[in-house]
Amino acid sequence: MNNHPKTPGLVKTTLAGRMPTKTILALLLIGFLGLQSIAEAASISTRVRILESKVYQQGKLIREQSKKDSAYTSDFKKGLKEIELLRLELQAFMAQQEQAKKPAAIGPQGRYSYP
Repeated sequence: MNNHPKTPGLVKTTLAGRMPTKTILALLLIGFLGLQSIAEAASISTRVRILESKVYQQGKLIREQSKKDSAYTSDFKKGLKEIELLRLELQAFMAQQEQAKKPAAIGPQGRYSYP
């Protein structure tokens, strides 16, 4: 039963008696675990790239929205300035209308004077 002179009686050998079966199985297991860790690393790398892409897209959207917000803010401020100017013009106009409604000038004696 023993094909290999240095192995105990119950260990089987393969590959024409050169390497025991347990050694081959151990090497296959180590190889499988190595390939599995490589596959996991590749999976993690892919996930990271996907997340980086999503973060970039969100950052781009945020920058665009920020530009729009600043444009809206500047337009809003311009509109407020225009409204304030119109309010001042309206107050001046109302004061002018009040002056026009006042009665004609009365002389120092309280009578109308004729030229």
